[in-house]
Amino acid sequence: MSNTPSKWVDYSTGLCIALFVVTQSVLAIAPLSGGASWAHLVGAWSVPIALPVLFAIAGMHLPRTLFGSKSTFFDRKVLRFVYFYLVWMVLQTVALHIIGAGPQGSGLLESLALGLVQPVAGLWILPLLAMFGLVTWLVRLLKPSRILLIAALLQIAHAAGLVQTGALLIDGFAQYFVFFFAGYQGAGLMRQFATRLHKRTSDVSSAIAIWAAINTTLVIQGTATLPVISLILGLAGTVSLIALGVLLAQSERLQVLHHMGRNHLVIYTGYFVPLALAQGFLSASSFAPEPGLTSLAIAIAGITGPLALYGLLRSTPLKVFYRRPKRFRLKGADAPRGQLIGQSYDTAEEV
Repeated sequence: MSNTPSKWVDYSTGLCIALFVVTQSVLAIAPLSGGASWAHLVGAWSVPIALPVLFAIAGMHLPRTLFGSKSTFFDRKVLRFVYFYLVWMVLQTVALHIIGAGPQGSGLLESLALGLVQPVAGLWILPLLAMFGLVTWLVRLLKPSRILLIAALLQIAHAAGLVQTGALLIDGFAQYFVFFFAGYQGAGLMRQFATRLHKRTSDVSSAIAIWAAINTTLVIQGTATLPVISLILGLAGTVSLIALGVLLAQSERLQVLHHMGRNHLVIYTGYFVPLALAQGFLSASSFAPEPGLTSLAIAIAGITGPLALYGLLRSTPLKVFYRRPKRFRLKGADAPRGQLIGQSYDTAEEV
């Protein structure tokens, strides 16, 4: 497709992580801003697509290791996410307690212990990815269509409020596993689709505009989260953001999105602290800024801050926050020494 055949993956992922951080900043500021704004519509518009697409892209890269070496698979797709969750759970919990934004009535040790049972709000995607990988490995020899049907029914049940346990991993599994498994099963189709779009892009912009209009209409109507509709929007969003990623990769515009996509987990692990700082400042002061611009500014800080920190630490001993040391790898795993958290799915090193 270009000098980097999978460049569209980074663009699509960058779009998703940007939408995700904006959504989180809107949710963080909404109770303190005193009113709705244009940013609330952006956040609501992003909800049906951002995480489904991220999980679909993650599943798309699973076939590379699923049927290979067992140690390589568990090292890359399970242990890796557990390692980075534990590292950043400790860092985030300590940081929040230092700035006084930790859970009310809970001490540091209590918060750390709770994080081992119930994933902390800002990092729950990491253990969920480990769970997705493990479950897919366990069912890898079963008929894929049956697994996909069960996963779809779970998603519909969650949207209908039938699977609402309060446990992040259980609820998240029900809500998003279908997109991860669809990405795994449809990996070849997704790549073929991207290749064909690269050769013929004349109607892509119109198709993306129609999808965006439908998504916007359903969000404004309040029907985007309904059973079946939310499933369709997630799958349609995956196809549309792949198409948009192909267009951006072909034009080589908005390189910042490509960079964000390559380092999306760097952003994900670090975005929460700027949000917590902003929440603490607004709740402790009488300052009442315009909610839309405030949400946007916090989202920008939540993206640029982690990237800047990564740039500062990646060549220091503190790179263990981003690169898993060899002693924390499974023996026999086929991967280069150390593993960067901040790399694309398609590089030799891991995300």
